[in-house]
Amino acid sequence: MYLLEIVLFVAGIVLLAIGYRRNLRNLLLAGAVVLFLSAALGSFVEGYIEGYSQSRSSH
Repeated sequence: MYLLEIVLFVAGIVLLAIGYRRNLRNLLLAGAVVLFLSAALGSFVEGYIEGYSQSRSSH
């Protein structure tokens, strides 16, 4: 999971740099979304797994 977060973080930084240099707003937006995903992905996956395991144990 940590490797995926690092890869997303680096990809977001690269997209932001390219979008800023070439003045491409879509790349800037994509970079911002990828950076958001890199920060939120770990918590989302942990919460999903916890909720799934609790629903399976209650049956």
